[in-house]
Formats: sequence, C-alpha cells, structure tokens
Amino acid sequence: MYTYIPAEEENITVIGRTVNENPLPLFWTGSGVEFITDGEELYFDLETDYSIHEQWIRILVNGFSVVRMPLAKGKNTVCAFRGFAGTGEKTVQLLKEVQPMRIDEENRLKLLAVRTDGRIFPAAPKKYKIEFVGDSITSGEGLGGAAGLHIWAPAIFSTQGHYALKIAQKLSADIRIFSQSGWGVLSSWDNDPVRSLPPYYETVCGVLKGEQNKNLGAFTKNDFDAWKPDAIVVNLGSNDAYAFDNAPWTDDNGTVFWQRRNPDGSFEEESICRFEQAVYDFVGKLRNCNKESMIIWAYGMIDHTMQPYIEHALSRYREDSGDRAVEFLQLPSLQEGWYGANDHPGVLSHQAAADVIGGRLLELLERDAW
Repeated sequence: MYTYIPAEEENITVIGRTVNENPLPLFWTGSGVEFITDGEELYFDLETDYSIHEQWIRILVNGFSVVRMPLAKGKNTVCAFRGFAGTGEKTVQLLKEVQPMRIDEENRLKLLAVRTDGRIFPAAPKKYKIEFVGDSITSGEGLGGAAGLHIWAPAIFSTQGHYALKIAQKLSADIRIFSQSGWGVLSSWDNDPVRSLPPYYETVCGVLKGEQNKNLGAFTKNDFDAWKPDAIVVNLGSNDAYAFDNAPWTDDNGTVFWQRRNPDGSFEEESICRFEQAVYDFVGKLRNCNKESMIIWAYGMIDHTMQPYIEHALSRYREDSGDRAVEFLQLPSLQEGWYGANDHPGVLSHQAAADVIGGRLLELLERDAW
C-alpha cells in the first residue's frame, strides 16, 4: 500500500474553501478531494470530532456513490473499494455531506491520507470554476431524507442529487459551496442579524466558532487570487422572507432586530429597505472580491416572496455601478412530489433548478456573453 498526503500530493485536487495544511481540514458542504487511481483497493484516513452533530461523508467512483456514512469520533479508516482487479483507472471523489455547524464548536473533519495499492493521477481538468452561495437549500438539507421526515440532523443533509453538483457535471466545473441552513442575506429565519452570510464571506469559514476551528485556519482570510470563479450563483432570500413572520430577535444586550409587517399584512417599508440594501451591499462585496466573475442571483426554489425586492436591489446596483455582469434568475418553485425531508427541495426540485441555472450559465459562459 502507498500513502498519499493530500496537502503534499499534487495529483490530488482539493475541492472547497480550506487551507493547504496536513491534515487537510474540510469545512463546507461538498468540500473534499478528487483524483484518478488505478488501484485495486483504496482507503481514506480521516479524523473527526463533535459534541452535537456528527460528520457525514460520501465517496464516489466514476460518479457513482459507493459509500455514504457518518463518522465516529476520532480516527476513521474508510474503505472506498477493494477487489477492483482489472478495472483500470477510476475517478474517485470524497465529499463532505454536512455544512459547517456553528452551534458545535467541537465540530471538525480532517483528511489525513489516501492509501491505495496503485498510483494516483490528477483528475481531468475542469473547464470552469463556479461558487454557490446559499442557505439550507444549498447546504443540501432535505436531500438525505424522504418527504414527510421532519428532523434537523446531519443525516438529512446530502450532496446526492444536489443542484450544484448536477451543474458541475453538466458544465465540467470545479465548484465551491458557501452556505448555512437558516441564514439569509440580512438575517436568519428568526430575525437574528448575526446569522447572515455576507459578513463571513471574506474568511475561509468564519461561520464557525471556537479555538479549535481557529487553529484549523477557519477564520483566516480567504485567498481570492488562488481560486477565481467564472461565475457566482447566489441562492438567498427564503429565510429573509420567513423573518417577517417570526418574533423579533433580542440579543444579550437587549438590542432588538425585527423584520416586520404592517397591520394589514404588507411588508413594512423600512424593513424592505434594509433587505434591499443588504442585497445591494452583498453584490458589491462579491464584486470587490471577484473582479471578473459573473454574478447570478438565482431565487425561488421554495417561493418567490422576495423576488421583486431582490430584482429592485440588483437593478439599482447595476445602475449605480455600471456593472452589467449581474443578473437575476427565477427558479421553479416546489411542486407536489418534489419534496425531500423537512419540507425542503428534494432531488426533482434540485434537478429543475440545475436545468435553469445550468442552462443560463452554459449560455453565458460558452458565448462569453458578458
């Protein structure tokens, strides 16, 4: 058996935002490694810890899932395959199934080594780089469970059937996912303004907390020059809509934040202005960090409540900045039979979204429309 260290082996492609260290920390949904091997057997050595939410991984061979499992605390050796004599070269991916869990400061996953009796070669080069920014939908919540199952646990998160991975396959793209369940562009579903994604965008994984994650490099500044996306797809707004139907948030200092409705049920103008400004400012931040990327705000997999306000904010940003590489894209809403666990989009919903987003990206990227 030969041992390959991901941070040292140039033929292993690292997927997702991280730091190039040994062991290799995996923070985000869909993060992991990819390579080709001619080995007859293959193992991954991983190390994990948690106090609340366990880590799940998925291993694919030639695009087919051969392993999906939770990991026990401590060091784990996971067999991807064995007895594969005479199968030739195979493309292997190891993916993290679960988003970074802010509530669990012990939560971590590190890849120590890849062990095989064969050689390792670089994966086929990708044509594009695409980043996906979003909430529970983009974290894959619901894809790990059947419709009717209502439980918030790592098991119901998955990358299998995920719209971003479908787009990656269709467009031959290297993708990164930056997402948190329940979070929004201005606040979370329950009006917590701390749980909004824009303030954390410039770090590797600043949504996490704790000394342990700091030591792993989660709070370091992300290197935007090292990985430049051709396109950024933002799928945010659903939780901002839910905030209007929930109680105000009060922090430990007594400060209150509340996206509210008027007595007649309409949205309060001041609250809508706050939301639109958050969209406007986030697009500006995305552009500042990614000078040449297309930016597509794709929204609507659950409902279209915030669509007019998102479109207005984007229109104002384009007019003020002259930036034409920014647009809105409406996604198909949930239909009967499209649900996964937790009343979230299931595989059919993700497929519908992938068709719309992928089709638009293909049109723009292939024709160099910008």
